[in-house]
Amino acid sequence: MKKKCKLVVILTISLLLTGCWDYEDINRRSITLSVGVDKIDDMLQFTGEVAKLLRNENSKMRGSKNKKAYSYISIGRNFEEARKDYDVKFPFQDFSGAMRVVVFSKDYAEGGIESYINRINYLTELRKSILIVVSREAPEELFQRKIINNIAIGYAIEDTIRQLFENGRSIYKTAQEIQKDIQNKDIGYVIPYVGMENNTINFLGLAVMDNNKMTELINRNDCNGFLYLLLKKATDNKAIYDMNNKNTVYSVKTTLQKRKIKTNYVNKKVNIDIDLNLSIQLQYQYRAELLNESIIKELEDEVAKEVKKEVLCAVNRSQGELKVDIFEFARFFKSDNPKAYKEINWREEYPNANINVNVKAKIKNINLINPNNKKKY
Repeated sequence: MKKKCKLVVILTISLLLTGCWDYEDINRRSITLSVGVDKIDDMLQFTGEVAKLLRNENSKMRGSKNKKAYSYISIGRNFEEARKDYDVKFPFQDFSGAMRVVVFSKDYAEGGIESYINRINYLTELRKSILIVVSREAPEELFQRKIINNIAIGYAIEDTIRQLFENGRSIYKTAQEIQKDIQNKDIGYVIPYVGMENNTINFLGLAVMDNNKMTELINRNDCNGFLYLLLKKATDNKAIYDMNNKNTVYSVKTTLQKRKIKTNYVNKKVNIDIDLNLSIQLQYQYRAELLNESIIKELEDEVAKEVKKEVLCAVNRSQGELKVDIFEFARFFKSDNPKAYKEINWREEYPNANINVNVKAKIKNINLINPNNKKKY
């Protein structure tokens, strides 16, 4: 028993001493919050933000700290030279474990991001789950701007994209996920496209990546159809107009409940069938009116029709303008038709594939919003 008590005391003291050491150590680190990557002529440029915890000597409270964030710029012919340029400008050793986002400029993304993604995934000090985005503004300009709704630009980007992703309104793409996509040469992928508007970070749309190079941008207003095929729980808010009375408008929220994709290869033709099941929340009517089964059915059909149109538009754009599978249909086809997949060139077959979309939508909260219901109290 005495030995056990002695062991507990030793462990407790060790933990306390380690905690003190960590406190002192963290105050002698340059904590990188974000990094931007750009290409200026033939040189690589790193920009971003560093947060440092400094003791506030004027404070009466012992150990109080003042958090200060500032931007940095380093440059070199390659990543290693740019990193050396970064290191010689800071008095403390870098700590990258708190980094929230990597921001690529449009120019750099158009030239290819694979080398930097490899850098993230092979260097142990860098987080593999870090968010990757493309910025409308050059990173040097972006990180020198003032932000009014967050403590730092990098935090604002990550917080904005995360909350949109959690609410089914944006992609959240990490370096680790992109590394996985890089290994499959048959597909492309998309990453968030952001910009600064009125001193706040805005989600502007999606950057299309083919062979790890940005080839096109998808405007935020055109993202719905893409998100229904990319997210597990894509959502959207819509205003649905009554076909017989344009003054009657219904506010609805759609949520993807289930997505089923089946493929086959018949007569040397790739066929892809997509089934989407949506739930509809009827939030309110612009002008309260009685609902009946006929109106409810019309609403469900109209929502299904609009979503189908959006999804078909996204599919047609990927086959036509983009000419790349950004929806990972190749993975489904390979699973369903392994022999055919080995025999064909997916990149050549995809633009000519037959893709069918079927959408079903169901209102879930009729009793809550129908003004025909009488109060029971």
